[in-house]
Amino acid sequence: MTRQDLIAALWHGRDPFADPPTDLRAGDLQGWRSIHPYLEEAVIEFRPRVVVEIGTWKGASALFLARSMAEHNVAGTVIAVDTWLGAVDHWADETLFAELATEHGYPSLYRTFLANVLREGMTDHIVPLPLDSVNAAELLRLRGVTADVIHLDAGHEEASVAADLRAWWPVLRPGGLLIADDYDRLGGRFPGVTRAVDTFCAEAGARGPWSLRGKCKFIKPD
Repeated sequence: MTRQDLIAALWHGRDPFADPPTDLRAGDLQGWRSIHPYLEEAVIEFRPRVVVEIGTWKGASALFLARSMAEHNVAGTVIAVDTWLGAVDHWADETLFAELATEHGYPSLYRTFLANVLREGMTDHIVPLPLDSVNAAELLRLRGVTADVIHLDAGHEEASVAADLRAWWPVLRPGGLLIADDYDRLGGRFPGVTRAVDTFCAEAGARGPWSLRGKCKFIKPD
């Protein structure tokens, strides 16, 4: 599917980047492991038409994927799924909470994401989808959208990660690649992520997972 196909399917033909605000926020690409070999390798090896990123934050990794597509002449689109409301750790940690940039009692992080994509000139490669993970997966299934590559970087609790994997596995095409963030076989800060991924891969018969520098990847059987 082209970007225009995705706009028609997910946004009823209304481009979310049309008529941008004139008062853009300053660029702020703060993130974690936003530039990673697995992400660029996914673009080069799979040449994806559709990448779905669940948990986009300020857009740094989505932009890295988009730039990789442009650099390697891959005519693909990143669907950036996020509520832009933060996860439990953003609300529990005072420092992370500040990043939500609340206005009148409501997070305004989407404005930072929007500004970053516009300033980087990558609107032709990114489509935001401001939904929670489960509803976004259901919408893509209803619209017949399948992903060649999925980058999962949403919740960090074991139950949350397991739910995301179950929700998005049907969206990933056979032979497609799933990359999960915060995976660490030594335990790490979020051991629930590793447990959820390992359990899911065993049950689903996935090839992998292979891990490197805080991320893992595995392939859906054909």
